[in-house]
Amino acid sequence: MAGTAFGQGRGITEGGTLDRVGGEEALASAIEASDALLLDFDGVLADSEPVFRRAWNHALSPWGHTIGKNDYWNYWSSRGEGLEGEIRRRGISGIDVREAACRQREAYLKAVGNGEVSLFPGAVELLRRLDALAGNTGMGYCIASNTSESIIRDILLGNDAPVPMVVGGDGLPKKPSPDIFLKAASLLGAAPSRSLVAEDSWKGVKAAFTGGFRSILVLNPLNRDLCIESDFTVSGLEGLIRSLPELPSVRI
Repeated sequence: MAGTAFGQGRGITEGGTLDRVGGEEALASAIEASDALLLDFDGVLADSEPVFRRAWNHALSPWGHTIGKNDYWNYWSSRGEGLEGEIRRRGISGIDVREAACRQREAYLKAVGNGEVSLFPGAVELLRRLDALAGNTGMGYCIASNTSESIIRDILLGNDAPVPMVVGGDGLPKKPSPDIFLKAASLLGAAPSRSLVAEDSWKGVKAAFTGGFRSILVLNPLNRDLCIESDFTVSGLEGLIRSLPELPSVRI
């Protein structure tokens, strides 16, 4: 879809039925020709969105407000509207935004510390395969996420997963701004045009498009009912792993 403005042939709608899975051969060729692969964390590697939602519902409990599953995924996680968007969309008044954000962060950090955030099936294998590819082919990879780098590292370590280079959202404009991806590509010495981004959300695909990256939409149980248009689509991390170049000497 090169040359197509985001929102014109690219975007997000609810209830899509298009069969978007496939094209793994084309993706495999694209990966082999790329210098870098950038991975979103929440919703791609980590099954963290349900934990985020629980933390926000805990945070908003003093004001008697709860966020439904579909609303959270669509408006909070995928679109990135956050609490401000919830207040605006629902016409809510009286919530102390700063206090709610502090309560949410405290609840989420407690959940991370308790080991409540798991990785998706295939996440550890994917990271190990990418480590091997980096060593054998020079293709760089990096986790690039709105989430704080320290939280990402804690979750990876808590799940006995490799910890690669991480660019978190600390001090950078968050997606759908492309800044996080641009910084990650720069650290890897890769041009956006020769890098791929694996994402699960509208805001992430939008950030990739704006930054000049091609995107891989990784389908998960939360985003399957949304038509988020991307350059490539895979069903879970297994589809992404199948698209990686083969390295016979790799031990997983």
